[in-house]
Amino acid sequence: MKQHIVIIGGGLVGSSLACALEDLNIDITLIESVPFDTKDQPSFDGRTIALTYSSGRVLESIGLWSSIKKYSGPIHRIHVSNKGHMGFLKLDRSLIGIDALGYVAPTRKLGLAISNKLAASKNIRYICPAEAEKITNIPNEKHIEVKIKSEIIKSSLVVLADGGRSPLSDLIGLEKISRIYEEKVLIGIVTVDRDNNCNAYERFTKNGPLALLPLEKQCFALAWTLSKVDAKNYLDLPDEQLLKKLQECFGDRVGFFTGIANKKIYDLNQVEMPCPIASRMVAIGNTAHTVHPVAGQGFNLGLRDVAELAENISEAILADKDIGDDVFLANYAANRKRQTKNVHNFTDGLLKIFSNEYPGLRTARNIGLNVLNISPFAKRILLRRTSGLSTPLPRLSRGLPLKTNHK
Repeated sequence: MKQHIVIIGGGLVGSSLACALEDLNIDITLIESVPFDTKDQPSFDGRTIALTYSSGRVLESIGLWSSIKKYSGPIHRIHVSNKGHMGFLKLDRSLIGIDALGYVAPTRKLGLAISNKLAASKNIRYICPAEAEKITNIPNEKHIEVKIKSEIIKSSLVVLADGGRSPLSDLIGLEKISRIYEEKVLIGIVTVDRDNNCNAYERFTKNGPLALLPLEKQCFALAWTLSKVDAKNYLDLPDEQLLKKLQECFGDRVGFFTGIANKKIYDLNQVEMPCPIASRMVAIGNTAHTVHPVAGQGFNLGLRDVAELAENISEAILADKDIGDDVFLANYAANRKRQTKNVHNFTDGLLKIFSNEYPGLRTARNIGLNVLNISPFAKRILLRRTSGLSTPLPRLSRGLPLKTNHK
């Protein structure tokens, strides 16, 4: 008898997991409250998303990359600097022998690729719009019940992928540790008067990072960390004045800013779920962890959840084991906890180092950047980490399909 998995949340992470499991001998139900093609769908709005090299391989493995690659800007080099100081760091893809350190993709294009794949799939039951009204654990049974509208679905495993404000994770008692940052981030798409040459820039300012990530030849995705007051005031400025503020803050390393579109402000927060599992349930993506965007690891952390959970499920099915078993879920949670903690520590460490202006720390920071810049060995370690290649990789992260019973 086939096992059944219910994925609650059809955003980027939840729908990617459904696509990853499509070829396995398993019944899949994906539940989403907001259709892909509406402006209210938060996962597929006007933002762009930074993908690591290994995340690109995951999307390739699950059949999505070919549809979004042509809309994505590759990152060949990264320039890191500290506003008003001499220290800098240059990173290049050639140091670790890959074709791109990462990619910048419009979330709407990724959403369209996912939507088309779900529509074409014969193995994924996609229910939208719909919400899971209740989850009931059945003692001594190998299933859990999910109530949707007037239907009760019996499932071997329920995956919560309904976002950082997941009401279900609260209802079933999954503990969260949350932190709200004082700053906000202003995002948009900016145009410049010259080719970006696939260069990405991260400049640290007194409020936090200002990132410019390459899209089309003369376009960058902007993510600018600002105080709450400045964020609101800047958003209300005419474009010409906002670009002048941006030019003053960033300088003319990328040329002169000529336009901006898709402006919006987002809150910054961090969420950590010490134990993302309950009986026959597991939380992934932003439901289980949210990180500051300083290192661009948020969605990539969620895709790594997808890759590892999908591989564990495929191995369990091949061995004819229960995918909702407590031991199975505990092993997954233990493996993911290590990497999630490392990413939290890495992003927090960057913020503490670069967002403080104590004289001694400022000097040490500039010396550290320059020392790192002349050490190829240290740069390779950093690049492997930021490209998602620093730990043993699951099959999907290596561009390989999952193991199945199919020939």
